[in-house]
Amino acid sequence: MTNINGKMQFVNKTLCENLGIAESKFFQVENYDQFLTKKEAETIHNSDTICWQNDTKYHSEETFTFVDRKQHYLEIMKVQIKDDANEVLGIISLGLDITNSKQAQQKLQESESKFRQIARHEELLNRLANQIRNSLDLDTILNTTVYQVRTLFKVERCYFVWYRFDKSLNLDETNSKYLDCWEVVNESKAEKVPSLLGRYTTKQVGSWALKFLQLEIIRVDDINLVSDTKMQDFILRLGLTSFLSIPIKTQSGQIGVLVCGHHTSIRQWHDSEIELLKGVTNQLAIAIDQAELYNQSREVALQAREQAHELSKALQKLQQAQAQLIQTEKMSSLGQMVAGIAHEINNPINFISANISYASQYTQDLLNLIHLYQKNYPHPPTVIQDQIEAIEFDFLIEDLPKILNSMEVGVDRICAIILSLRNFSRLDESEVKIVDIHEGIESTLLILQNKLREKPEEKAIKIIKNYNSLPKIECYVSQINQVFMNIISNAVDALAEKRNKRSKQSNPNLLMQENLPTIKISTKAISSQQIAIIISDNGIGMKEIVCQKIFDPFFTTKPVGSGTGLGLSISYQIIVEKHQGKLNCTSTPKQGTEFLIEIPIRQKTKQTTEL
Repeated sequence: MTNINGKMQFVNKTLCENLGIAESKFFQVENYDQFLTKKEAETIHNSDTICWQNDTKYHSEETFTFVDRKQHYLEIMKVQIKDDANEVLGIISLGLDITNSKQAQQKLQESESKFRQIARHEELLNRLANQIRNSLDLDTILNTTVYQVRTLFKVERCYFVWYRFDKSLNLDETNSKYLDCWEVVNESKAEKVPSLLGRYTTKQVGSWALKFLQLEIIRVDDINLVSDTKMQDFILRLGLTSFLSIPIKTQSGQIGVLVCGHHTSIRQWHDSEIELLKGVTNQLAIAIDQAELYNQSREVALQAREQAHELSKALQKLQQAQAQLIQTEKMSSLGQMVAGIAHEINNPINFISANISYASQYTQDLLNLIHLYQKNYPHPPTVIQDQIEAIEFDFLIEDLPKILNSMEVGVDRICAIILSLRNFSRLDESEVKIVDIHEGIESTLLILQNKLREKPEEKAIKIIKNYNSLPKIECYVSQINQVFMNIISNAVDALAEKRNKRSKQSNPNLLMQENLPTIKISTKAISSQQIAIIISDNGIGMKEIVCQKIFDPFFTTKPVGSGTGLGLSISYQIIVEKHQGKLNCTSTPKQGTEFLIEIPIRQKTKQTTEL
């Protein structure tokens, strides 16, 4: 508190401790800059001036350096002090340390920024993957890759190199020793940049060749900073000043290298660019593998036309493998992204959760203090009474604890969702785990909650659970979660299809009287070695002929563009082939569908981990 001359009249103990100044010294200072930085002193002086000149409350957020040498955020409020004659006597200033909440807000913003970057990289990678894998011709795949990468990364050159054992470069005809070489087979370059297409011996490539063969990622921001002169000379002969290379290895064992480079300038390669380019090379390796498989199939067709039927089946398997690979990759990417999002959200939520109880206690303490004031000073001044009425004080006292309680409920809800997301996102786990199967079902239902809840003109889908006591089972938990997701999602779609057909044919009043859309989930132990999960719905149902094909690859009853026909096919493989279980479907038109899943309690594997 300062008087009209700006002289300190009162300062509390907390401020003295925060600034590391004795209380007695505060009353001796003439200017703020005697105990604050020049910028801090100027800020306070300006706010004092505004408060002197305007007969209103001054409110702002300001930063100050405390005795701990850290920047602290303070919420500042200043107001004039007047006597009975309405003469200004001074200014009273209040400051509330809001550093923790500001830091939490900053962390949340950083998390959002990181999420947006992940989403952008996923979008770019998916777009490039679709373009790269739009063909089964190897030359087209490589040409598309180098062009799209050069365009995306804005480099002067992008080219692809194969490592080859070349019989045409024979050093010694007598002992038939063959020279291995590196061949630039495809490139995309700026107009005035010379071509690098052709072959280069391992001797020419030098030590770089060993790094490529060891599948080492090479990042050179400035070739002049490379200490090995021989390695530097080879790159300079190519005319490159800066380059980034990512090697790949195909399923057939071939080694290739994707290279981005500049000729007229240096470039600092960022980690995010490297991660994105690694994603591109992963997609490229898959596309090359698919092209090789496709070419092998064509060769078989040319050599044996009479085996057309077998060839057709081989091509179908190729397409199925390709589609399943894409599906698996998408689920893996989804799992990584979901796990990342859950982790990023978890940090600020933990902070909020940890502080809500304190906030509730502090609020209750303040309310108790106010009640004491009301009890001991039942007749406050008019200005206070007016303010009590203006802010609806009685309602505020009643509603504030409810707000804090709602916040606590919301945080608990978010924590439960994060736990379910983390449980469901174990899509990269390849080993057998010992798990509670009910946790996987509950995680799936929570993720699908938006599809299950009530919407305008749509009834909520009722979930009936009949869980029996089950032992923990050994399984590939991510794959089992994927099966639950596929089957329950199909049940939701079947219920929606039934509702849409009925809405076109029936009286709306009759629709309201129909049974609620329902999904039933039951579990039971059918023996000491096996458990069963039954998932049924009262949706549109299927005819027997359709039900017999439901697990066939690419078979779908959904409109074009709405389904791949792989969900139940993959689910069947997971249950039957991966877990030595059973997956059966029974359905009655207009009544509903039931899936019966039987899984062994123990898998035939020696390595298991308990979750």
